[in-house]
Amino acid sequence: MSQKFSLTETPHGAFGVLAILELPGQPARAFTRQEATIVSRALKAVAGGISAERQVYMSPIASDHDFEARVAETGVVVILDACVDVQLDWNDVDALSRRFESFGSGG
Repeated sequence: MSQKFSLTETPHGAFGVLAILELPGQPARAFTRQEATIVSRALKAVAGGISAERQVYMSPIASDHDFEARVAETGVVVILDACVDVQLDWNDVDALSRRFESFGSGG
């Protein structure tokens, strides 16, 4: 499996550390630890069929771009106006959720 994202940590003067999410064809998005935890839980809920939501949305405080993912049959599609849509299959969604969770917990 080839992941379609990267999630790296970077120091920040006001927030201590941020997680930087990079997806092909889209600008990077920055998440605080708390935001990463929230997105992780939302992705887990839709992937596990626990939530009937059809969209995961967040406007991260330290980011210039919102995070919006539409739930599809085969995974989620991360969208941003004027950018290419990025399809993440359920394996990618699980991996991203775990990375966000790890960052959110300080690990």
